[in-house]
Amino acid sequence: MLDYMATGWGRSSFEDNILPQLVYICPIQLDAEGQEMHSHAGHAELMLVYEGNGTAIVDGRREDLEKGDFVLCGAGEPHRYYAEGETPMRGMSCGFTHLLCRGMEENHFIAHHDPVVVHAGAGSRGLADILNVLEQTVSDPGIQNEELCSYLAAAVVTTALQLHRTAAERAEQAHYALGVRTRMYLDRHYLEPLTLDQIAQAMGVSKYHLDRVFLASVGCTPVQYITRRRMARAQTLLGSTRQSVQRIAAQCGYSNYNYFTALFRRTVGMTPGEYRKLAQGHTNRRG
Repeated sequence: MLDYMATGWGRSSFEDNILPQLVYICPIQLDAEGQEMHSHAGHAELMLVYEGNGTAIVDGRREDLEKGDFVLCGAGEPHRYYAEGETPMRGMSCGFTHLLCRGMEENHFIAHHDPVVVHAGAGSRGLADILNVLEQTVSDPGIQNEELCSYLAAAVVTTALQLHRTAAERAEQAHYALGVRTRMYLDRHYLEPLTLDQIAQAMGVSKYHLDRVFLASVGCTPVQYITRRRMARAQTLLGSTRQSVQRIAAQCGYSNYNYFTALFRRTVGMTPGEYRKLAQGHTNRRG
């Protein structure tokens, strides 16, 4: 027999160790019409998808749903769920009041800026198991127990929050990796005639996702990054060679001389000719 010792559990997920109270738990089945937009003033809601695909709209944010995903909806946040296509979306929905998650508003699982949908996939099996036990405890007169329901409700919330944190850490790592990969790709190909669609295809993601992640990671969009790299290259050539501005523009990926000149002036603050005089004047004085 193996003995396990629980160590390093840390503090409770709830303020002052106050456990949430279960308001309801019920299976749901939604078609393409789904629910009307609604909100709950006095409790938060968790909804886990068991089967099918669908969509969640929570407080103006739209997210796709599939098996294993769950939604964390705070009190007062307008929301609706509906299935995609002809196959119904089945799941389990439960409401909690007196929810005092550490550092959060009352009856809110997470902060307002955090993702409301957790794409947990197979990782949500444990959450589904606890929800099934909780539903059975509530509905079976032979085992109904208020204290047990309270502990199971706390276990549901704690498990969901742990999955949310894990998903957030994975997303942060993935975003960082995508930002690094994209930057390396652009450093190799910035002189080529790239579009955002082509860059996104090379990275294997949508252009909207790439734009958001790269902006958060680097501080500018991929297209802006290309422009900055090209302008830096143009500055180097203007200051170190006697090539014509037209030739330098072409080497930096611009076939239109007038466009290059206007873009250079907007980016650097002076025309290519003015920059050349300034840069080569400094070089001559140092020599």
